[in-house]
Amino acid sequence: MKITNSTIKKLLDHYKEISLLYKIKATLDWDMNVNLPSKAATERAKQTEYLAQKITDLWIDNEFKQTLEKAQKEKNLTLEEQAILRNLIQGTKYYFRVPPEIIAEKEKLTSEAFMIWKEAKEKNDFKSFLPSLKELIRIDQIIAKHIGYKDNPYDALLDQYEPGLTADHVQKLFDKIKPQLVALVQRIQKKQPSQEIIQELLQQIYPIQQQKKIGEIAIKKMGFDFEAGRVDVSPHPFTTELNRNDIRFTTAFIEKDFRSSYTAYMHEAGHALYEQGINPEYDGTPLEGGVSLGIHEALSRFWENMIGKNPNFLKHMKPFFQENYLQQIQALNEDEFINLFYVVKPSFIRIESDEVTYTLHIILRFEMENGLINGTIKPEDAATVWKEKSKEYFGIVPPTDTQGVLQDVHWAYGSFGYFPSYALGNLYGAQFLATMKKEFDVEKELTEGSLAKIHAFLKDEIHEYGSLYLPAELIKKVTGEPLNPHYFLDYLTEKYTKLYS
Repeated sequence: MKITNSTIKKLLDHYKEISLLYKIKATLDWDMNVNLPSKAATERAKQTEYLAQKITDLWIDNEFKQTLEKAQKEKNLTLEEQAILRNLIQGTKYYFRVPPEIIAEKEKLTSEAFMIWKEAKEKNDFKSFLPSLKELIRIDQIIAKHIGYKDNPYDALLDQYEPGLTADHVQKLFDKIKPQLVALVQRIQKKQPSQEIIQELLQQIYPIQQQKKIGEIAIKKMGFDFEAGRVDVSPHPFTTELNRNDIRFTTAFIEKDFRSSYTAYMHEAGHALYEQGINPEYDGTPLEGGVSLGIHEALSRFWENMIGKNPNFLKHMKPFFQENYLQQIQALNEDEFINLFYVVKPSFIRIESDEVTYTLHIILRFEMENGLINGTIKPEDAATVWKEKSKEYFGIVPPTDTQGVLQDVHWAYGSFGYFPSYALGNLYGAQFLATMKKEFDVEKELTEGSLAKIHAFLKDEIHEYGSLYLPAELIKKVTGEPLNPHYFLDYLTEKYTKLYS
C-alpha cells in the first residue's frame, strides 16, 4: 500500500501502537473466555481496565487530534488514504466523545460480568446476573449520550457495529421481512416430514472427539489455515482476530446433537477466513479487520447455512458423518440425512435455530435491546419480557432463563447494538450468493465437495479489502446494487420449496 500524504503517514505511525494494544487486549479477552479460572476474574478486570486506559490515552492524544484535524483539510487523497481517514474519524466518535473514565469503567464491568454471566447461565440464576446487567445498561446509556444521537440513544450503539445504522432503519427492514418469514414458516411446517427419526437420533450420544473430526474436515475444505489460527472450546462460540496470522475461534458441543458443532465450526470459520484473507499491506492500519459486524456475519452465516447446509454439500459430507457416527446414523438414507438439517420449528436457542426462524430471534433481541436502552423495559423485567416475546414470536415459552434471557453472551460483553448485524448478515449473504451464482456453477462445486472456488470468490471480492469500503459501498461493488432483502426471502423460498414441495 503506497501512502504518499505526509499527514496520513503521521496518523498511521501513531495508530500502529493503538493497533498493537488492541491485539494484546484481544488476547486477554480470548484467554478470559477459554482458560481463565473463575477466581481470576477480578484481577483480569484490572488488567483490561488498565489496557483500556492506555488505548484511550493514545486516541485522545492532543498531537494526534491536531494531525487528524489537519488531515481532514488535505486534498487529492488516494482511495486508501481516504478510507484510513474515514475509519479513524469513525473510531474517534467513541474515544473523543466518551470520557476516559467511562471507557475504563466499562472495560472493568464487562470483564467482571462475563464470569458472573457464565456461572448464572450454568445455574439458571438470572438474579445473580441482574446487578451486572443493570450496570452494563447504565454505562451504555451514558456512552450513547456522550456519542450523541438524533432520535434514539440506541442509534449511537448500533453505529459502533454497523456505521450509519439506526433503529428506525432496522425496524423498517424487519417490518418488510417479518410477515413473509412467518408465512413461510407456516407453509413449511405443513409440508415437512415427520420428526420421529430426528427425535430418536437426539436420544443418542455423539462423542465430542468425533464431532471435532467432522468440524475439522469441514473447515479444511473451506480453506481455514491452521498455521494462522486455532480452534478451542468456550460456553458460547466466538472468533478473536489477533492478527491475520493469528485468528482464533471457539466452538461448543452438545453430546446429543452433532449438528450444532458442525454449524458452529463453519460459522466461526467464516469469520476467520475473512480476517485471514485481508490484504497483508493493511496490517497495523485502520484498514485491517472486517469493515462491519454485518459483513462479518454475512460471511459466517453464508458458510454455515448457504454452504454447510446446502443439500448438495450435505450429500458430499454424508459419508464423513456416517464414518464417525456409524451406529447412530448409518441406516439413514440421503433424504433423511438432509432433512436433519432442515427442520423448521420454533426453538428456544438462537444459535441452534433454523435459518428461517433465525431472524425472528434477532427481532426479539432488537426489541429487547431497544427497550432496555430507552428505559421502556426494566432490567429486572427482562427475563419475563423475554418469555412473553418468545410466546408471541414462536408460540413457546423458555422453561428456564438459561434457555431464555441468559442464553447469549453479548450483554455480558456490553455489546448492545450487535444483534441486528446478524439479520443484516443474512441479507448480505443471500445477495452475495446470487451474484456468485452468476459467475460460476455453485451447485456443481458443492456436489463435488469443492469449496476452493467459493473461497476464492469471497477472498477476491470481499476479504481482501478489509475495511477499505463501507458496507453500503461494498455490497454495491460486489453485487451491482444496494442491499435488497428480497434476495434472502427468494433464497429461503426456493430452497425450501425444492425440499418440501
